[in-house]
Amino acid sequence: MSALDWFGLTLAFLAPLPPERPIPPEPMRGSALAAALVIGSICLVMILPMVMIWSFHRPEGDFRRHCEARGGLVRPTYLDGSGPQRCDLGGRHSTAS
Repeated sequence: MSALDWFGLTLAFLAPLPPERPIPPEPMRGSALAAALVIGSICLVMILPMVMIWSFHRPEGDFRRHCEARGGLVRPTYLDGSGPQRCDLGGRHSTAS
C-alpha cells in the first residue's frame, strides 16, 4: 500500500455519516404504563417526607431567633440531643418550645 492509499482511508473515516431518520417511539403498553405509575408513586413517597421534615424545621428557626434575641441559648431538653429545644436564659425564666 502506498501513502496515497492510507490518505484515502483516513479521509473516508473522517467523512460525516449519512443522515438517518429518527424512529418514533412506540406508544406505551399497559405494563409500561403500570411500571411508570409504580416508579412515580415511589418517587412521591420518597420526596413527601423530605418536604414534611423541612416544614418542621421552619418553626425551629423562629424559636431560635427569638431566643437569641432575648440573650439566651437554645439547648436540647434531653442529654442525647433528642426532644424539644429549650431556651436557656442563664438562670432567668426559661421556656420550652
